[in-house]
Amino acid sequence: MKHFIVSQNLAKSGMQLPGHTILRVNLAWHRDLESVREMLKVHATSDIFLDIPIGRKKPPNHNHDIEHIAIMANETGNVKYVAISNVEEPGTVRHYCQKFKAKIVPKIETLKGVSALSQILEALNYRPQVVMLDHEDLFSNLVHLKREGHYLELVGQMVEICREKQAHLLRVKGIIFSDD
Repeated sequence: MKHFIVSQNLAKSGMQLPGHTILRVNLAWHRDLESVREMLKVHATSDIFLDIPIGRKKPPNHNHDIEHIAIMANETGNVKYVAISNVEEPGTVRHYCQKFKAKIVPKIETLKGVSALSQILEALNYRPQVVMLDHEDLFSNLVHLKREGHYLELVGQMVEICREKQAHLLRVKGIIFSDD
């Protein structure tokens, strides 16, 4: 199955989206959970990809209570995926798989996360597994480690591991710019 996931910002644009579109709701852009609940109501007929910014270092950085997020997501029938930022080890995946009914999607954003990718995929409680690559944050982590020259090699490793394990690797495929 191909995943077509679009940002909540595109949904607000009034642009007509295909029927198989999954809406990505990023909690980093919501000050409170009430605004998230409202968005879930407005898009009650869409599958939702809830993106939780765990360990986020860049703004905006809203700290939502994970227990309240889990209750809200578990009560909402259309939250199908929950992305967890900065996953670097399989224990993190197992922890969130216990909290959420939705499929957990680990976001790989660091060299440590890439190194543990096989184990992270194995920790997921569904098949085929889905993992998300945050290109920008991975590159920033490599710059910090003075290893940015390894970026393309690491992305290639992720692609190959996912191919071998028959897992889906979510990656940005394009960006839409607008003046409104």
